[in-house]
Amino acid sequence: MSYKYLLSFLIGVSCIFLKERLAIKRCRFTLESVRGYDFAFASLKLDFNIKGENPNDVDAVIDRITYAFFVNDKDVFSGTTAKKVRIKAKKSTRFTTTITLEYQKIGSVILEAIKTKEARYRLKGKAYISTVFGEISYPVTLSL
Repeated sequence: MSYKYLLSFLIGVSCIFLKERLAIKRCRFTLESVRGYDFAFASLKLDFNIKGENPNDVDAVIDRITYAFFVNDKDVFSGTTAKKVRIKAKKSTRFTTTITLEYQKIGSVILEAIKTKEARYRLKGKAYISTVFGEISYPVTLSL
């Protein structure tokens, strides 16, 4: 008799786990700000502040996000978030990810931004969720 309860419990937990991870499909992400600091001769650090909005009736869980950063439509670098993010149902949450930007890699992009006095930022990425069936990814676009 107790095996039935255990099996029912495990199935229930698995369903909740899967629903939380599949809820990411309807979430919206916005790049709220980019902040540079620790300027050095060869590099600087950038913090990306991202807002995730969850319109679902269940919490959404993102195991990680990979992304590429574009300045004036040119690919500058790529990165990944290092920690899991939970967005409560019908709520939003903010999270930050930090990268080190090497000037050598983006020299022409910086020169163009200085010349035109314009720097449009865009992040494009994939949200990854882990399931008992393996990892699933969904494309996400983050905009200002």
